[in-house]
Amino acid sequence: MIRQMMKKTLLFLCVFMLGATGALAAYPDHPITLVVPFGAGGGTDIPARLLAGMMEKRLGQPIVVQNVSGAGGTLGVAQVAAAKPDGYTLGYVPTGTMCLQPHVMKLPYGTDAFDFIGTSVSQPVVLMTAKNAPWKNINEFIEMAKKNPNKYVVGITATGNMTHVPMLQFAEHFGLKLRFIPYRSGGEIFKDIMAGRTHLHADAPASLSTFDVYGLVQFADERSENLSDIPTTKELGMDARFSHWQGVIAPRGLPKDVLRTLETAMSEVVNSEAFQQEALRLKTKAHWMSSEAFRKLYDEELNTYGEILKYSLPQK
Repeated sequence: MIRQMMKKTLLFLCVFMLGATGALAAYPDHPITLVVPFGAGGGTDIPARLLAGMMEKRLGQPIVVQNVSGAGGTLGVAQVAAAKPDGYTLGYVPTGTMCLQPHVMKLPYGTDAFDFIGTSVSQPVVLMTAKNAPWKNINEFIEMAKKNPNKYVVGITATGNMTHVPMLQFAEHFGLKLRFIPYRSGGEIFKDIMAGRTHLHADAPASLSTFDVYGLVQFADERSENLSDIPTTKELGMDARFSHWQGVIAPRGLPKDVLRTLETAMSEVVNSEAFQQEALRLKTKAHWMSSEAFRKLYDEELNTYGEILKYSLPQK
């Protein structure tokens, strides 16, 4: 009797373990949600959709992009942080939301609330304006802005993020008085730029391929290969470098095999010629960093931008 019970128990355990193994091996077995913390059509959304479209082919399940904008991207990131860590809710995030916003606002999540899958693109922040603007280059704009203090509007998506801080330093360096107006998304800013209600926006280069705008200056020491027609801040005598990387995160506690599945699929996509060529067409550049390297980058830049913000934002 005891032997029969033991046999049944062992049989049950074997079946259970096989079933569990099969379930894990099946990931993903239903659609994945990729939260983009900004509106559709902006410099974060465009590369996210490119990545999602290529990754879903490798994973065998749809990746549904969900735009959750507001509070400098932190509303969408908060949704990711609160999700179940099962690999079915991911976030596509830029530098500013992850490394600047924690220093300027109280957030419902900690800086250790995430696992990191990998990075997808990285390019300098670019200051953009309408193609029909009254200035034809950055020097003409600086001259006009000096003659017309508080006339020109800079659209930003949040105080203290990557659309704001570079422009604060730019205005201070050249002695300009500019007006900063917050918007919910980059897409809304560009609509107003093309309508003439707003004049400038600092964003990821991908927006150059989507809206009727051009780049005035890139916040870098050297001209990027695919942005060779845009002067750098160094050429203007300004020491300012702001890099706009983007990557994929997940809620903390992701099973290791799920993380590896996502990391492998993402690595294959970002390193593929198809993704790299499409990224160049979008005026951005593919840039792969592994899960471990991405986490290290995040930790380093979280500290770096914390120091920058001490001197860039007005102290209370």
